[in-house]
Amino acid sequence: AQLSLAWAASQGVDVVPIPGTSKIKNLLSNVAAQAVELSSEECNTVAATVPHEQVVGERFTGGDSAIWKGNL
Repeated sequence: AQLSLAWAASQGVDVVPIPGTSKIKNLLSNVAAQAVELSSEECNTVAATVPHEQVVGERFTGGDSAIWKGNL
C-alpha cells in the first residue's frame, strides 16, 4: 500500500491519493507512505507494471472532473 500511495503522490501536486481503511494500523501505514521517496527510475518501474493501455473500465469524466488536468 505504501508503494502505491507514494507512487500516486509523486505524480504531481495536483494528484492526492485518498486511501480508505477501517483499521488504525493501516491508517498509520498509509500516513507513513508520505515519507517514502521514490526515484524517477522507481516511479517508471511502477508505472510500467500496469501499462496505461491495459487499464479498462468506465472513468468518471463528467461534472467537476472536467476541470482536472488531462480531462479538458
